Amino acid sequence: MSSVRKVGHVDAFLDAAGFVQAVQLTGRALYLTCDRAQLKKQFNGEDLTVVPPPSELYSHVSTGAIIKANPDCYYYDDRLGTLVLRSLAGGGLVEAGDIRKGGFGMILAGEGWGEGSSREVAALALLYDGIGIVFAPSIAPIHRQNLINNGMFPVTSLPVARRLASGERVDVNELIADFDELSRRVVRYGGLFRFMEARSQGREQDTIIETDPRPMTIGEKILSTHMTTRHGAVKPGDAGFIRVDMGFSHDYTTAPAEAMIRAALGRGPKIKNPASIHTFPDHLTLAADLPAITAEALEGIRDLREGQRRIAAETGIHYHGTALGGSTGICHTVVREEIALPGQVIVGTDSHTCSAGALNCLAYGVGNTEIACVWEHNEVAGRVPPTVRIRLTGNLRRSCTAKDVILHLAREGKATGMFTGKIMEFAGPALERLSFEEQAVLSNMAVECNALTAIMEPTEPMIRYLVERRGLQRRQVESLVVRADEGSQVDGTIELDLDIVETLVAAPGHPGNGVPLDKVRGARIDMAYAGSCTAGDVTSVSMYAEVLKGRKVQVPTFIQYGSARVRDEARLRGIHDVLLAAGVQIIGEPGCGACINAGPGGPQKGQVAISATNRNMPGRMGDGDAYLANPLVVAASAVKGFICGPEDLD
Repeated sequence: MSSVRKVGHVDAFLDAAGFVQAVQLTGRALYLTCDRAQLKKQFNGEDLTVVPPPSELYSHVSTGAIIKANPDCYYYDDRLGTLVLRSLAGGGLVEAGDIRKGGFGMILAGEGWGEGSSREVAALALLYDGIGIVFAPSIAPIHRQNLINNGMFPVTSLPVARRLASGERVDVNELIADFDELSRRVVRYGGLFRFMEARSQGREQDTIIETDPRPMTIGEKILSTHMTTRHGAVKPGDAGFIRVDMGFSHDYTTAPAEAMIRAALGRGPKIKNPASIHTFPDHLTLAADLPAITAEALEGIRDLREGQRRIAAETGIHYHGTALGGSTGICHTVVREEIALPGQVIVGTDSHTCSAGALNCLAYGVGNTEIACVWEHNEVAGRVPPTVRIRLTGNLRRSCTAKDVILHLAREGKATGMFTGKIMEFAGPALERLSFEEQAVLSNMAVECNALTAIMEPTEPMIRYLVERRGLQRRQVESLVVRADEGSQVDGTIELDLDIVETLVAAPGHPGNGVPLDKVRGARIDMAYAGSCTAGDVTSVSMYAEVLKGRKVQVPTFIQYGSARVRDEARLRGIHDVLLAAGVQIIGEPGCGACINAGPGGPQKGQVAISATNRNMPGRMGDGDAYLANPLVVAASAVKGFICGPEDLD
């Protein structure tokens, strides 16, 4: 006899064994149309007479637009459900409670749904709001997995979506036809925790990967040693459990992950290997000092941070904070500086976990549910993704940096979707000519191309970094590095001649909005912000100092170091003093800060900033607009008070 499980305003019909058999929408379908009047009409209880095609629906809706970083992400309970999409298109389109009051159970949107941050609260907020089904022609891979892990139904087939929206009961096999086998099993169980419980009880057996020996890419070779295989080989699409060398969370995600374990299993977390688990108080250390911070937001911050310290003390996981709870650095910056090694698998509850890919390891972002599984099992469910190989040749122009290279690729990714869910494998002779920290800019912003992650082939700058900065022996490093096999197959190859890369500025709204500097030269700015995981390293701060030495900034300019190590080296080398002499406001504590609108330097409503950070989606840095550019352009623009390059300075 079958039964029904409610997933928001969606019925999941279960067979006698408790597996999801069919799905039916019981609430309304919300078409996230770009037509404001049509959107309001739906909120007022009217259904659309003409169904808009996906091309007329909001595209590239980031997780930051689904649920705002500050202050909405401070919550991890039912309050989230009233806050969904209130920052869509800069705010004003969706008011608090609109979706919940409308009784919607399904959202239909355009391309690129769920891009940006890995925050799982974006999936939870939708679920708390009654949404059980999400349709978009393409869904960002981390967010898609978060939906699956929480028992929800991501759909990319338009015909299936239309049948669901009409109220038809649809067999679950039609919804999961293009999923890998492991994801299908998780969907049938109704979420990752239910599946993992069955696995721990022996009701679910792992499948051995049967792929025959074959030439493999770097990512495939790493996964072949971290998954259970018959012949020591994997291919794209192979699915199973991935053994994790190191996992981490931060102050937004640690307490919510523990709360999810308690809710699902009725107990606190059991950490299998505390030595491999880390937590960082890097996102919210400065948020309490923001102007107009509310008492409710302060309470949320306090709850998250106190919970994080308590969990670390109770479980023995590494807490990377100062004695007073301050930050020693941005999580993925510290991971790169102190922890990650070539050939490893590293996962973290931050989409920029991919930054560690500069060290020739497989590093990518996951949600709270998945990090909870890493805590308990040192494994994460996953499948082998396709690889796109980017071969770099030529030389960058004097005014260009690695930031321009990745903005160039982000523009391609936004226009074509060619990197979505894939590994970007960087190779070629020009990679050797980029410093290690410039290579890290490429890996850090792979997620802005909607890729899962990026991996650098081994280069001399990377090897020297591990020897000189991390104290490893060269022989040890050489034994760890992973190189692609000759003849390994990739999903595509890009031959990028760096001679043709222009100095780019990403216009507000998306990192993929890159335009040549000449197109925006002279545009007014109110402030400049430099730092974050993308541009808070010693190489980047040296670029700021190179431009600012002997000059004064004309607009409020903020620089925040990526870690305490960077701050200390900047002081030792005199860079810190150069920045101060130029009138820069240096933020003493390293961390994320304005990059996620949780510290000084972000543009407020009506303001325009130029920033060296990685994201400029609406609401990401504040309620104003943000242009993204390389460190040289940001520093020069701060001197002039308008967007320009160093060539425009006297």
